[in-house]
Formats: sequence, structure tokens, C-alpha cells
Amino acid sequence: MISVLHKTMDALNLTLILTFCIIAALSQATHHLAIKSSKLNQTQQQLDEGCSYVATIKTSCSSTFYARGEIDLIFGDAYGNQVYVPELPGHFDDCSTNSYDVIQHGACTHQICHLQLYWTGDSDLILETVSIYNHLDDPVTFYYHTVIPPAGGPYGFDDCHDY
Repeated sequence: MISVLHKTMDALNLTLILTFCIIAALSQATHHLAIKSSKLNQTQQQLDEGCSYVATIKTSCSSTFYARGEIDLIFGDAYGNQVYVPELPGHFDDCSTNSYDVIQHGACTHQICHLQLYWTGDSDLILETVSIYNHLDDPVTFYYHTVIPPAGGPYGFDDCHDY
């Protein structure tokens, strides 16, 4: 009788231990899935709403007094995420700064490390800097200090090897 009682107690203990292990494993899996789901929802929200940037173009004081045209920008990160900004219009006076709000629908960039610029205008353009700002990473400034002829390009930088 005592032998049967010990076997019953051993079976009961084993059942309790297994039940506890299963509950613990399921609670961890649920927590992990909840975190993963939260990250997916955040990524989907970024894709739906887009990412915002500000592109600032500063011309040199040595530039043509009044250049009129359009600039196309392509900038991105070391992971291959890119933002294409076509036909930024402007009157690019000497010693001036033009700022543009940019909304990217789709994948957002991480730290920006490359920029390509195309200029289509009525005269040469001398740029000082092009800066890109976003709310997630440090702003990045590319220093041109060069003459860009009309219908020229691309002119740019690729500093992604540093990341």
C-alpha cells in the first residue's frame, strides 16, 4: 500500500513539474510574440505614415547671382535604404539657403551616409553644403564647394564605408 502511495505521489509530482514547465514555456513564447508583434506594428506604421526629412541647400557667395532650375537628390544609408527627391525647384541666389520638407513613403533610412545631386538649370551653380535632417538620427552635412554645370551630375558623396 505504501509502495502504491509513493508511486502515486511521484506521478503527481512529475505531472505538476511538467505542467509548471509547460506554463512557463508558453508564457515566455507569448511575451516574445507580443514584443515581435509590437515591432512589426511600429514598422508598418512607419511604412503607412512615411518618414520626414528636411533637405537644406546652401549656395556659395561665389555662385551666379541668380540661378534658376531644379535639383534632384538621392540620399540613403549603409543598409541600402534610399530616398529619391525629384525636381526641387528654386531660385538659387548667391549666399542663399533653401530648405525643403521631404516625406518618404516606404522604408525609412538610418544614419544617412551618401548623397547624389543632379542639377538642371540655366547656369552653373556653386554649392557650399547640402544638409539632411530627420528626427531619428544626427543631421548630416555634405560639403561641396564646387561648380556644378547645368545638366551635370551626379555629384555626390558615399561615406557609407565608415558605418
